[in-house]
Amino acid sequence: MIAVLKRYLWLWFAIVVLFTLLGQRGLNEPDEGRYAEIAREMNLDGNWLVPHLNGIPHFQKPPIIYWLTALSLRTFGHSDWAARLPSACAALGVVILSFLLALRIFKDRDRAVMTSIVLTSTTGFFAMGRLLTPDMTMTFWITASITAALYNRRWLFFILMGLGFLTKGPMALVVPICAVLGWEWRASTDEKLHLPWWRGLVLTLVISLSWFITLSVLDTQLFEYFWRYELVERFGSKTHGRSRPFWYFSLILPLVLIPWVFMLPLKRVYTRIRKMELRSSHGLLLCWALVPLAILSFSGSKLPTYVLPLMPAFALGVAAVIPSVKRAWWIGGVTALSLISLDFLVSQNNDLLGAQASSRDLVRALRLQEPDANGAILFSCETRTQGLAYYADHLLRITRGESDLVGVSTPEQDLVLYTNARDCVRKLTGGAPAHGIVRTVQYEKMFDPKQWRVIAQSGAFSLVANHPIHP
Repeated sequence: MIAVLKRYLWLWFAIVVLFTLLGQRGLNEPDEGRYAEIAREMNLDGNWLVPHLNGIPHFQKPPIIYWLTALSLRTFGHSDWAARLPSACAALGVVILSFLLALRIFKDRDRAVMTSIVLTSTTGFFAMGRLLTPDMTMTFWITASITAALYNRRWLFFILMGLGFLTKGPMALVVPICAVLGWEWRASTDEKLHLPWWRGLVLTLVISLSWFITLSVLDTQLFEYFWRYELVERFGSKTHGRSRPFWYFSLILPLVLIPWVFMLPLKRVYTRIRKMELRSSHGLLLCWALVPLAILSFSGSKLPTYVLPLMPAFALGVAAVIPSVKRAWWIGGVTALSLISLDFLVSQNNDLLGAQASSRDLVRALRLQEPDANGAILFSCETRTQGLAYYADHLLRITRGESDLVGVSTPEQDLVLYTNARDCVRKLTGGAPAHGIVRTVQYEKMFDPKQWRVIAQSGAFSLVANHPIHP
């Protein structure tokens, strides 16, 4: 029994690190709150084809992350732990798949164990494995597709890429294709994968585009939205407000790869490239890490999370040069303990997160101070804080700029949309009881303290009510 536990200690390490205190911290705004609320509404309205946010169709992301989160909430209940469970499970899956890839590449179990330790304790991987976003789930499909190709599961390679696209779009195709072509580039005749490229890519595209085509047939205006706004402009323009300099990821990568960034075999890689002493595994890792990184650097939209699918490649590269398993355990163990402790401290200091602070404390304060607030209007004024709706189990009235509305609003939608902050304040001041969330600086500028009061504050936000308590 002890021998079995020791043999799979790397797996237990990953489980403990990724799942410990998973629900301790409230869902951060804006992303986690939004994804959780869409999943809650999916369970509520039973519409699994069209995601909704505050009752308004929401088309910014493909549906797989919503499906997985909705299933988790339905199975395990309405909790932060259940909302994050799909990401944590995906992260664990990536660790296991990276272990299998290391066995295939190094043919050395110790190197495979070191790969899993490195990946589990990498700062960026740890953080994203404990956040409700599509990034880790897409990374799972990407890593699974590469693993399938190297283990001669040819058709599975193309199916998994399609599922990755249905999670978060084109990078789910770009990364695996680059990695596999890198392997083929330096592979010997015996190592060639012989993938059915043309038929396989047709299968991938059928899976990838199935949801988009279905919705575009139901509503023709969605075709332009998906193709132009979400694909072409996201990559080739600054429309989405995520423009960064070309060298942006050269700053991000060292941070997300802490502490293992100091062990990257950069000199060895440079020497092998210069002398062209590259094997199939080298081609795989180089094209997995560097080619997608170059593509991302040219993109008009950049976020730190975009490098997550490249982290298994960096972990494999680091594992190739670590002198011993013992060294990996020491560094990985201390780092993991530090990261879990830091996550716990963050959960106890929600106010320090500013605009990323969770709405959980605000809803708790609302229920404590306003026990009869169930019939009141709940609103969000020019903030993307959908966690308020998730925790309150109640749809919000919101300002139009935060609705992500595609096309012209319907009369029903107009009833829950405010034109802007001024319209919101004007319509709610002196009217029916209303509670809402607003940035504290905006409250101080636009809300009359004779007509409004602050119930609670958290991070950059204030929870306010339109029925002041008079002395």
